[in-house]
Amino acid sequence: MTSALKEILLSMISSALLGFDSMIMSAEDVLTGGLSSWVNVLAIADILKPFAYTVIAICLLIEMAQVAAKVDVMKWEHGLKLGVKMVFSKVCIDVAPSFLEACYLQSTKWITSASAIGLGGITDLGSLVDGNMETLMDQVSGLGNVLGLFASLIIVVIAIKICGLLIQVIAFGRMFEMYVYLAVSPLPCAFFPLGEGSGGNFSRITGKFFKNFAAVCLQGVMMIICMRLFGVIIGNAFTTHMTDALAAGQGEAVAISDLCYTMLLGAIVLVMSVAKCGSWAKGILDAL
Repeated sequence: MTSALKEILLSMISSALLGFDSMIMSAEDVLTGGLSSWVNVLAIADILKPFAYTVIAICLLIEMAQVAAKVDVMKWEHGLKLGVKMVFSKVCIDVAPSFLEACYLQSTKWITSASAIGLGGITDLGSLVDGNMETLMDQVSGLGNVLGLFASLIIVVIAIKICGLLIQVIAFGRMFEMYVYLAVSPLPCAFFPLGEGSGGNFSRITGKFFKNFAAVCLQGVMMIICMRLFGVIIGNAFTTHMTDALAAGQGEAVAISDLCYTMLLGAIVLVMSVAKCGSWAKGILDAL
């Protein structure tokens, strides 16, 4: 019975760590993915263009009314500014998808370069299960020790799987957010003519839209960096904790427990870091 419980426990730990590996690698694939759905999203943007052209006309009328309210006589310079802004608005709507695509491709290049940094694999926890964890498990003796280890680690194993799932969800959420930005790009571009009422400048709505899209692109780079750092830190923590536990004579059961809790701690920190990458990216761009 003890051997059977050991095999079940080792299988659970192996499943959790290998599953975490798989979900992290899936998140990396999403972050470095191509433009498979880009054309379909562009079709949605094209549907919004006629409405965006109507918005441009409304914004120009509003800007003209604001200029007329501020000056006694409208000069030709005001009309020239409004005409130039109308042309730029039309061009902005037409070239916005291409510009956003260029930003995305550049961010993908950065993400791919970050993925190639020589910091080791994103995660390679499965090999630890097949080697060190299995050796330690074989040395655990006594039904009471195995049952106690089983009871203390079952929640940890489930939590590790949940952390991996959350990271994968965040990665997919970033891609959905990017596609939504692209799909609605004609609308914020249509507000380009709205200025400060003098005929000059452009709308803050358009500028903020492009800045937010750039932040989403930068978010992917930061997420890959966090995953790379996690692979280095958690690997060193695994080795250090196992060596310290055995050197202190705490026993194999304690060493296994410490390794699993260390993994859970690292997984929680990684989830929090990946979740904060969006606000970090926006903070960096807002400071520019």
